[in-house]
Amino acid sequence: MARNRKLPKKTRKNEEQDENIEKLEQLIDKMEDMTTKSRLKDMAYHFSAKREIIKSNLIAGIARGVGLTIGTAVLLALLGFILAQTVSLPLIGDYLAEFLDIVDNQRETTP
Repeated sequence: MARNRKLPKKTRKNEEQDENIEKLEQLIDKMEDMTTKSRLKDMAYHFSAKREIIKSNLIAGIARGVGLTIGTAVLLALLGFILAQTVSLPLIGDYLAEFLDIVDNQRETTP
């Protein structure tokens, strides 16, 4: 017994794809509207409140500088701690002592 279908299988598949494409196009249109509106708000903000822009950029720059300084200090402290633990190993300790002797000799010979 054959099933009664309204449309052939390929045609139904095409209709489903068309519906999906339609939904995607609607989503893209919504996203475009949202980005356009946000750009307009951003432009209006930049042209209207120059003091606020300077203030926010100054605070952001200070925050970046402080964050970079703290991050570097933590990284160097961690590196120093790891090196302090490994210097007690004989091979690494001997290598570092030899390296420091070379540096001292270079300092003495350089005018």
